[in-house]
Amino acid sequence: MLFRIRSKLLLYFIVLVVLLSSVGFFFYKSSENLVVEYDDSFERFLLLNDISKRTNLVAEKLHAYILDKEVSYLKDYQREKTKLLKDQGILYEELDTNDIKLINYKNMIDSFLEESDATIIAFQKDDINQYSYHFNEVMKIASFLQESTLGLLNNKLTDYQEFYSQMERQNHYYKLMSLSLFAAAFFLSTLLALWISGGITKPISLLSQAAKQISKGNLYGEDIKIKTNDELKLLTETFNQMRANLRQLVTEIKQKGELDKLLKELELRSLQNQINPHFLFNTLNTVSKMAYLEEAEHTSRLIEAVAAILRYNLSDFDKASTLRDEVRIVKEYFYIQQTRFGERIQFVTEIDEACLNIEIPSLILQPIIENAFNHGVEAYEANGEIRLHIYRHHDQVHVEVIDNGDGMDATVKKRLLQFVDGAVASEELHEKPKEYSNGIGVKNVIRRLQLFYQRNDVVEIESEPMKGTNFRLIIPIAAKGGSELVEHSYSG
Repeated sequence: MLFRIRSKLLLYFIVLVVLLSSVGFFFYKSSENLVVEYDDSFERFLLLNDISKRTNLVAEKLHAYILDKEVSYLKDYQREKTKLLKDQGILYEELDTNDIKLINYKNMIDSFLEESDATIIAFQKDDINQYSYHFNEVMKIASFLQESTLGLLNNKLTDYQEFYSQMERQNHYYKLMSLSLFAAAFFLSTLLALWISGGITKPISLLSQAAKQISKGNLYGEDIKIKTNDELKLLTETFNQMRANLRQLVTEIKQKGELDKLLKELELRSLQNQINPHFLFNTLNTVSKMAYLEEAEHTSRLIEAVAAILRYNLSDFDKASTLRDEVRIVKEYFYIQQTRFGERIQFVTEIDEACLNIEIPSLILQPIIENAFNHGVEAYEANGEIRLHIYRHHDQVHVEVIDNGDGMDATVKKRLLQFVDGAVASEELHEKPKEYSNGIGVKNVIRRLQLFYQRNDVVEIESEPMKGTNFRLIIPIAAKGGSELVEHSYSG
């Protein structure tokens, strides 16, 4: 069963997230329990304090009613009594049946309220002896309640000190556990990262080493073996099979080469006097089909790219082309160079398809791309880049060929811009065509564009030493070159 790298990474990530989430949830619940216990203790302090204050208020309102016989004091007494009963109910809900002090405290509140009501009843009957007796009992019980409240608060404070000490011990324990779990998670994450990265980078390193050996002509290395069961295993097996196929193909080519050597030499000497570009183009097409039939798809594709460029170079230059055709040929050129240089040089395209139907002289983009390659990034061992950017800007189409090479020499840039402005004749510019060039220089491209569109401002150049070059073609959308202009565009 093929276990994908993405699935493994996702599984490891989920395990790590679940582990850390569980630890975090544990600490959250522990902290929440501590907070709840703290709140409960604090609420009991407040409740006992409220009962003590409420008892004093009930006694004060009762005393005021007896002295002044005002109904308002009786109402105040009833209101404070109701609040005291409510606090007593809350105390009753939290009452621990094993705590004798709390039970006695609750019973004293009951006695206090009974004596208070008895005082009111006796006072309303004008029974002086009875209400005096009951009021004295009320004051005694109120005094006992105050003392009992202080005692309970003192006991609660003692319990709270023990609770606080316990909480400090738990916090210390949580700190140690946090550090331990953090260290364990860090260690586990490091091991997972090393394991995963090793499982990915080791096979890639082996493949890279084997590829370097192949590039040096050594096709007889041992097959690469890996233990993982993912995409890298499939890639390794495919690589091993490709190397075996290459060995077999090289052997067959050597055998056929030895047998046909003399005949091919004779045929070449004969063809040298007869060959022409159209025959070469037809031959490339035949070789491409044979390579495709022999399942050498990359070779077939490369030959097709060469044939496409050859066909385009053999086309009738007296006719205008389109930007779409120019881009197609440049992409073929990109493919050939990418095959030659591999990852040393990257070719990037950013193209607005709506701009590709505009008319343009034939063979414009390829010479500029070749110039950027030959003078810009060909010598790079790595990280070379050529970018083709086509976009619309107001009533113009801008075609930018951008490289990250060493940049254009200031003198060359100045004289080239003078040529664009018409201040320097084409004969005064000396280009040094490099090997593998198609023989058409940048000045030729500029001059043909100027003749085609009947305007000089068709090129902009942005370049600085060690910062690359941006060679921008400015194509007017409204303008169209006539047949006479096309015929004259190649005279420059």
